[in-house]
Amino acid sequence: MIALSLYVGWSAAGCGAKKVVEPVSSPQTYIFVQGPVDTVNHIVKLHWFGSDPHGYIAGYEVRLLNPAAPADTAWGFTTATDTSLTVLTPTGYTQAVFEARAINDRGVRDPDPARQTFQFNNQPPLLRIQGKPNSLEHSDTTFASVTVDWTVVDPDGNADAVVTRVWLDGRQDAPQIAHGTTFTMPSAEFLQGGAYLSGPRTLYAQPIDDGGMAGPIDSCTWYVRQPVPGARARLLVIDDAQYTGGAKVRVDTLYSNALARTGIDPSTMRVIHLAATQPFRSATDLAQTFAQFENVLWYRGELTSVSAALNNYGDGVGTYLEHGGHFFLESLNLIKAWLSPGPFDVDWVQRYLNSDGVLLFGQPPDSSASWGVSSTHPTVLHSFQPTDSVLAKRNIAGLRGLITRDRSQVLLEATASGLTPLNPISIPVALDVPQAGGGRLMFVTFPLVTGTVDAIPADSLYTTYPFPQRASVVLLGMLQRFGLSGP
Repeated sequence: MIALSLYVGWSAAGCGAKKVVEPVSSPQTYIFVQGPVDTVNHIVKLHWFGSDPHGYIAGYEVRLLNPAAPADTAWGFTTATDTSLTVLTPTGYTQAVFEARAINDRGVRDPDPARQTFQFNNQPPLLRIQGKPNSLEHSDTTFASVTVDWTVVDPDGNADAVVTRVWLDGRQDAPQIAHGTTFTMPSAEFLQGGAYLSGPRTLYAQPIDDGGMAGPIDSCTWYVRQPVPGARARLLVIDDAQYTGGAKVRVDTLYSNALARTGIDPSTMRVIHLAATQPFRSATDLAQTFAQFENVLWYRGELTSVSAALNNYGDGVGTYLEHGGHFFLESLNLIKAWLSPGPFDVDWVQRYLNSDGVLLFGQPPDSSASWGVSSTHPTVLHSFQPTDSVLAKRNIAGLRGLITRDRSQVLLEATASGLTPLNPISIPVALDVPQAGGGRLMFVTFPLVTGTVDAIPADSLYTTYPFPQRASVVLLGMLQRFGLSGP
């Protein structure tokens, strides 16, 4: 056995073999900045590199030991040789140690990581509320919802990374967190003792930058109205008939008289006159305000312009309907299609009006969805619900013909050849559509006030229909069908 061992050893030596023992080595790590440094911004870019005389560097582990974040001491692996750090500096200053250690191709780590001490400072962000319910410091009112927006400046950071604590008076310990520069306060935040109360409220906003530094608080105060004095808010009326003169008086009187005849308790309803106040500043704002009422009635009368509030915030109507709300809307130019303006598009029609779209006339690209009534003679619209009654009007434009999927949902229909241009078939211009979530939508594209029909030839069949009383009968029937009857 001994001889064999010697022979093997001699043979290996005799063949010229040589055992090479590689030296055990560790990689070395270097940080570009070493030694004392001046105080730097809390957002900083750091560089490092490593070397290994007997291999190559496979990656690095780095960490920042920050007294402001004592729990964050874990190493993080990277193959990069630089990083941008946002250092937590909630008090405006911190002294932290940056460490880096190289790892070679054999998995050996630098046993003596490179270290560099930095002093970081951070200036607070500045926020100023701009859009608010008391614009120009003139107090306006809202119900239990408000949308505000602000500007943010971060002198030494990224303003887009600033988050904002937002709260109402009395709720500083449980703020809402807003990202961006616009926020709608949830209605639940307005509750006081479980109820909505009328009175002044103050909203506070405080910015916090990406380094955790909080800036000064800005605030605004305005008057908040409770939905109704009692427990049941049955109806919110939106008067969007923003014009003057006799036509304005007629449309307001038509609706106020019809509502009075329903027998609804006036203490269970509120009215917003958009010509005097504008409580909506976002679609969420509109939906939250509507949600405080069982029913919402919105009318515009003979106005042919597009409602600014519906155009800007009309998406909130869909939200209200999807959550069981009941919405009555009367206006011209409600649907946007081809060359015709409107706050709602055809997709909205298909989703909420149980219709395939709107009827167009003309050939593309000159098609239009806007039907009208001649100035020389009135048209006749049959109202099948709740009674077989008739409406007439002349010299208007902006009706929409709805391609309904359910004839039983038709409220008003223009008879064939009664519109301008001549309609070849009868066209529904008002629908009553139940919604999947329990909501309900009464959608009327014809102005129900008919007081301008006052010069009908004596031999015309239209003389058999009294004006404008017939409009009040039809409107009352619609409101009763809608569920607005009795206290």
